[in-house]
Amino acid sequence: MSAPLSSQLAAALPKNHRFTIHHLSTPPTPCPAIYSAPPGHKPEKTYCESHFLSVSIAHNSHQIQIFALETLIYTTSHLTTIFVAKADSTGYLHLLNLPNNTPSPLKTISSIFLSHLVTTRQRKDRQLVLSLFARAQDQYLFPGSVENPRKHVLDDRGLVKWWCRVLDPILQAGATWISPKNNKNKKNTSTPQAYLRVPGCDIHETRSFFPPHIRLSPSLSSQWHPSADPLRDLSGGFPTYPERCLIPRFPDDPKSRFVDELDEELTEPPPQPTSQKQESPSKGKRPGKWRSVGSLGEFWELMAFRQECSSGRLVGFLWGVFTPSTLQDTQSSHIESPASPSTRPKTKSALQTDLADSHHSNQNHKQQHSNPTPSSVSTHSPTQTPQLPTKTKYFYHPPSSRGTVILPQKHYDRALKLLLHLDYANLDIAIESSERWIGDVAMCAGRKDDGWGVEVVGEKEVKEMDNGVVDGGAGVNVLGVRRKRDRDGERNEDGERGGGVQLLSAGLVRKKAKVK
Repeated sequence: MSAPLSSQLAAALPKNHRFTIHHLSTPPTPCPAIYSAPPGHKPEKTYCESHFLSVSIAHNSHQIQIFALETLIYTTSHLTTIFVAKADSTGYLHLLNLPNNTPSPLKTISSIFLSHLVTTRQRKDRQLVLSLFARAQDQYLFPGSVENPRKHVLDDRGLVKWWCRVLDPILQAGATWISPKNNKNKKNTSTPQAYLRVPGCDIHETRSFFPPHIRLSPSLSSQWHPSADPLRDLSGGFPTYPERCLIPRFPDDPKSRFVDELDEELTEPPPQPTSQKQESPSKGKRPGKWRSVGSLGEFWELMAFRQECSSGRLVGFLWGVFTPSTLQDTQSSHIESPASPSTRPKTKSALQTDLADSHHSNQNHKQQHSNPTPSSVSTHSPTQTPQLPTKTKYFYHPPSSRGTVILPQKHYDRALKLLLHLDYANLDIAIESSERWIGDVAMCAGRKDDGWGVEVVGEKEVKEMDNGVVDGGAGVNVLGVRRKRDRDGERNEDGERGGGVQLLSAGLVRKKAKVK
């Protein structure tokens, strides 16, 4: 069993600095499938749960939020998908007065929280993929925070590099985990792989976004794949799936919007008399396939010309895939002798182990499937917890990965809607907004008296080495190369002064003496 999230954060955050963690989540809820079903088949049964992590600090006996991250976990009978929906900061981290060159606590928190979800949700006989879309924007979750002059907004290239550095320790932590059915000394292993696509960039340009130590290490660089994606590999081993069935649809995702537009090319065959139904109505056509895009490579080439990917800013699509070693051999034999395509849950039938649930768990699962918004969580009882099975055929939901507060989806949506209507433009307003949001969720969960935040006190010693590199940071902290500035402090993107041509003053030009 993995360590609690609070313990993992305490071990990695700066020593003696206090943070308050508010982890809000929803129960697994039936939702529309994120993958389109192959022609003639039903969409696979899919469950979704939302997780929201808010981090705040104390300032003059008041709480103020400094960072938040939202993830969506989609689960089916053969795949777990963790999608990073949004992440944002308020710019008030400077109130902690951290020492210079301290590794970014926001990157540390992001890596640990996502790694915690990966390790606790990894099923020993199922693949897990961590997916995110990196797009630079002034603010995502905290309205008005862009007006805070202390907020550091990364540019497009900096943001893609930042998320690659966040993913790096997650891949390392995801290489081993303890299975619930094994004893405490026996660990399962996986082969984590990272994939990055930046539309408009070739392989060499995309590789430049990887952390420097990844590019310099042959063993580590083999796990990072530039200008590549795992979409075909996640299809269950059937290359006959149309491209539209390989691309997941996530909220506020540009590739999902592109898929929706391409789906308009699909036309249903006209109805025919019963006597003619023996003949294929799509003879000579490609059922379920787009007319203008015939492969995933063409899809990504056209994505580079989409407005969201070609408006002068780069965007990045990043995946981390975790495949248990117990699944790899079975997958290989499954791919070597493919059968006719079927629905996704059936393609993995050879891989499914006996996940027999108790009669009580089956009854709960049936009730959840019939009710899209579970109401098993009382919004007035602070002690009542959702009666959910830990494991079913379609999801794995251990208590260690659940939020401190679990709300039904409609109350969760209400909490996020409130956050998006608050204001974080200056310190006083941000404190008022932070305490209002925290208090509103506590009241909704019936925990107004005892609160729902978990205080974390950092334990990590941060020592500055002689070469200027900080020791004790999460993962690898690479400091930028310092370049000399000119007299007025200006430099171009490459760190050089002025334009490409530099003129010498007349006094520095040495004339050749004339020979009489």
